[in-house]
This record gives sequence, structure tokens and C-alpha cells, in this order.
Amino acid sequence: MAPIDFRYFSVKYLLEFFIVVLGITVSFWLSEWNEDRKLAIYNVDDAYDLLEDLNHDKERLDQITVQIIQGLDKSSRLVMNIESHRSGAMSYIDFADTLMEIGYVYEYGTFFMNNATYKSVLQNGRLHNFPSDLEKQIKDYYEYVSKRVEDNNRLVDNITANYYSKHHPLCERNMIDYLPLTNDKTLELYFLHDMKDNYSSLDFYKTTMSLMARIKMHGDQVKQYQNMRNNIDSLLRGHVGLEPMPL
Repeated sequence: MAPIDFRYFSVKYLLEFFIVVLGITVSFWLSEWNEDRKLAIYNVDDAYDLLEDLNHDKERLDQITVQIIQGLDKSSRLVMNIESHRSGAMSYIDFADTLMEIGYVYEYGTFFMNNATYKSVLQNGRLHNFPSDLEKQIKDYYEYVSKRVEDNNRLVDNITANYYSKHHPLCERNMIDYLPLTNDKTLELYFLHDMKDNYSSLDFYKTTMSLMARIKMHGDQVKQYQNMRNNIDSLLRGHVGLEPMPL
């Protein structure tokens, strides 16, 4: 009987072991590759969803910017007219006409960011799939701006609502919308003693100045939001290989 060659069995088992290990390794590698591929697809989808939200933010910020520009123009004109009237250079009836011409001083628009996608990717952990610097920039935009937007909006809303209800009541009652300048009842209302005192008072001048200052501060905040939004938009576009959006 021929002797058993144990070297043959050793090589055979070693080869089988190697094949099994190789198969498991390849299986893990394919699984990991497939998972990475899915994460990469999710990441691109998340980037596009964020860009869509940022586009809505841009539209709203552009609208608010127009309102701020108009508000600064009207409030500065009103301040100059008040100064002219208080100095005696402009009669009360002429001053009343300028109030009607200017109308609503500021249509107070406030910004509410679209953060649904950010909240989603933050909650499911996919925000970490972005490069670390981009992840930080995204967090800075949504966390920094959201906190300041809420506080700033409240200040703008409060001071504007207070201005119309307590200091510029003709706007609050929509007088400017439906009564023409030549309407006798309008002029009569302007020349009521207490109404004339209100619009000729130092208090009306001071509150109009305060409103103008608040509009300017709101404008500065909105510019900061726009700069941060534009930066995130540019970074995300570069991340997915899109051309930067013209500003």
C-alpha cells in the first residue's frame, strides 16, 4: 500500500481555505462597495435637494431686499418731509399730501428659510457624507441664520406693527388705499386737532427715525443671509459638478 502524501492534503486544504477567505473578502468588498455607491447616490440627491431649498431662500431674500430698498427710500423721504414741516418750510396740508403720496412706509417682509432637507439629512446622519468643510459650512448657514432670523423677524414685526397702530394710524386704517388726495373727508381728518398734533409731534419724527434705522439693520442682516446662502450654493454646486449660479 502506497504511503499517504500529507503534503497533498495540506496544499488542498490550504487552497480551499484561501478560496473561502477570498470569497468572503470579495463578498464584504462588494457589499461595502454597493453601500458606498448608494451613499454616494443619496449624497448627490441630498445636495440637489439642498440646492432647491436654497433657491427658494434666494427668491424670498430677493423679494425682501426689494421691500427693504423701498422702505429705506420711503422712510428717508418721510423723515425729510417731517423735518421740513417741523421747521416751518412745509405747510401741514402739503405735508399731509406727502404722507398720502408715500403711503405705506414699509411693507415689512421677513425671511423664513427652507430647512426641511437640512433637518432630514441631519436626523438620518447623511450630513456626515459631505466633505467635512462643506458639512461645517452647511451647519453654519442653517444653525446660525435660523436663530438670528427668528429674533430679527420678531423685532421687525413688532416695531413696524407698533409704528402703524400707534404712530401712523392712517396706514393702519388703509386710508391711503381708498381715499384720493382731493377727498375733502381725507383732508378734514388730517386737520382734526388731535391728528394734526400726532403727525406734527416730535414723537412721530422719532419713531419714523427708529423705523428707518430698523429697516437698515434688517437690510444688513439680509445681506449677511444672502452672502452665506450664496457661499453654500456655490460649494454644493461644486460638490456635484454644476456651474456656479450667476448672482
